[in-house]
Amino acid sequence: MVQLTPEAAARHDEAERQPLPLQEAKAWMSNKEREDGNMLAEITGADFDRALRILRRHDGDMDKAANSLLNGGEVEETAADRARERELAEVKESFAHLFPDPPKSKPETPNVVIDLTGDDDDAPTTTRFRATTRSPDPAWQMTIATPNNKKSEEEQLKEVMEASWADFTADESDEMRPEDTGLREGGRPIALRADVPTKAYAALIIHALFHVPQVRQRVSKLHLHLIDGAPPLVNPDWALWALIEMFTALDIGRINVYLDEELLTAWEAPQLGAGDEVGRASKVFLERVTNTVQKELDAQQVEVGSTTTKLFHFTHCSVHVPATGSPERVDEQDVGFVVEVQVGGTHNSIANNTDSAPVCGPATKDGVNPTLGNGANGTHGDSGKSSNVANDLTTRLSQTLNSYAPDGSSTHQLIQRASEVVAFEIVVAPSFSSFSNTSTSNIDAGKSGNAAPPEPLAFPATLHMDQFLDANLDLANETRAAEGVVRREMGVLASRRRVLVGFEGQDTLGNLRGAIEYYEHVAACDSPERLTTLRRMAGKLRNVLAKMEGEVREIDAKLASLQRELDGLWENPELKCHPYDLRAVLVHTGLPGRKGIYSYVRDSATGTWWKTVDYTVTEVSEDQVLTDPAGLHLGAGPYMLLYSRRQSEAEAGEPVQWPPIFVDRVENNNAMVLEGVRPQIEIPVPVGVGAAREGAAMDLS
Repeated sequence: MVQLTPEAAARHDEAERQPLPLQEAKAWMSNKEREDGNMLAEITGADFDRALRILRRHDGDMDKAANSLLNGGEVEETAADRARERELAEVKESFAHLFPDPPKSKPETPNVVIDLTGDDDDAPTTTRFRATTRSPDPAWQMTIATPNNKKSEEEQLKEVMEASWADFTADESDEMRPEDTGLREGGRPIALRADVPTKAYAALIIHALFHVPQVRQRVSKLHLHLIDGAPPLVNPDWALWALIEMFTALDIGRINVYLDEELLTAWEAPQLGAGDEVGRASKVFLERVTNTVQKELDAQQVEVGSTTTKLFHFTHCSVHVPATGSPERVDEQDVGFVVEVQVGGTHNSIANNTDSAPVCGPATKDGVNPTLGNGANGTHGDSGKSSNVANDLTTRLSQTLNSYAPDGSSTHQLIQRASEVVAFEIVVAPSFSSFSNTSTSNIDAGKSGNAAPPEPLAFPATLHMDQFLDANLDLANETRAAEGVVRREMGVLASRRRVLVGFEGQDTLGNLRGAIEYYEHVAACDSPERLTTLRRMAGKLRNVLAKMEGEVREIDAKLASLQRELDGLWENPELKCHPYDLRAVLVHTGLPGRKGIYSYVRDSATGTWWKTVDYTVTEVSEDQVLTDPAGLHLGAGPYMLLYSRRQSEAEAGEPVQWPPIFVDRVENNNAMVLEGVRPQIEIPVPVGVGAAREGAAMDLS
């Protein structure tokens, strides 16, 4: 602390008692008035000139000026204010010679007196600070809450993808160590590993098909084709032979992983190129396998009887329902297996449908939506409109397979005879397709992207196919119409609620509570009249707040009631007769390599879910399967879903008997494993097949 001599202290006290020079006093008053005017304008939202005028009217009293601005007092005193301004102007003009302005070129520097004693540090001040109860104003934020700054979005996307790339480079290794192979633990599935990383997608398809119980049961009934007692040398018999042999090994084998070199070669699985999409390549390979197996099942008449459904192929047709009259078929029936489902796309929204059109049916220009079957590209409505319906598998299927015209007519893709198994290819919208390639160019391509990742598709553990069957057309249309009415009513209520609680992006209710807090606890009260005014304003605001809160509660209750009604529309027992259970999910992280794709498969005996990444198999929960977010930030994610019809206990308990020739080979391999001798873990190929492979033309069409 600085110690002053008695003489210096006396001079300091004398200087403090002397009045400020005239020019310094005028400058001090002008600066203070400007600061108070700025603060008043910021608090009340008024412009600076208006705030300064009201402040002068109240002789610099901030509380009175603020109340006057908030209560609209300026309107009542406009005439008096103008008269006062005229009087001030006349005084300045008459006595201007008594107040000469200092030269602008040499402004006087005020004599600043620095108080080093600190005696007045604890002196009370008139400024009071309180925690605000007002919602933040986006215009005054340092960083906008929802910026449309392209650079910021690019930087965030770059950081996310660089983090994913770092994880990929840290974990990706195509080498498999000898100690990675061992005994199969309990009921843990056996992993199937392709000989090269570019065929890993095909190995996942074979692995997923094996874990569908109907596939194992039907394929095990196929008779092997032998040529003079020897294994087949040409396709498709060679491919079927290798498939059944691998299924046998995956079922009763004791080793934890099989390294395949011949199975995928027999099926002529193409290697995945740098620019190829995993989902599309998987669809093509899956159709090749299923078409060949289904053709062989038909040839051997394994699926006989009027009640027996085909394993893979379902029959479907297109039906047009006019506004008046009977439905009519617009094309012949066809067969299909893989159904394309687009996510992150631009389907027509609820608001784009007419009042008579069900909510799930987007109107198209030609009234046709040909996407049922082998994944043909369909019409998804006007590309310039966004969807605001639920992004789940059932809703997307309904949008894809049903289209409604404004004239009241509709066109439907209907299943006439269902199959035991159905596959869904999840196709990411074109706006995100640049992220779905398997090459490392994904990382560079994503840096310039400005679109947010698509909303993840929600798919159920059990899918009821009844609403898509030909026999349920009328009932399904009635239910969709009722659903459309409910959704439109919910949309109106939700819009009204948004206006009440968030007008122009502000927290309306929060601002009202903040204003009430100000009138009751912050505003100065220096007279009975002032107290009466404050109480009256607070009471009015409380009445408004209570009315708005009551309306919001009523809307919430109505929305909850409508949601229950909406959930119950599809609980009709007549639409719950054909349940299909989820059996396998294939996922792409958006990154290249073996570990960039993996699968979830369900053990039909225990209901346990298993995740297979390369040769590693781990147990996971069903919730993880249904909500895995991997790959979404790169426009990837789940790309293939396999469902199969729910089996009865008798059907599920049907024994699977594999050909003895394959059972013996696998048992011998198991014995070698148990004896501690490391076997050649590739599935052996019959003698002569390898040489014949070069000249064998594979025709799986």
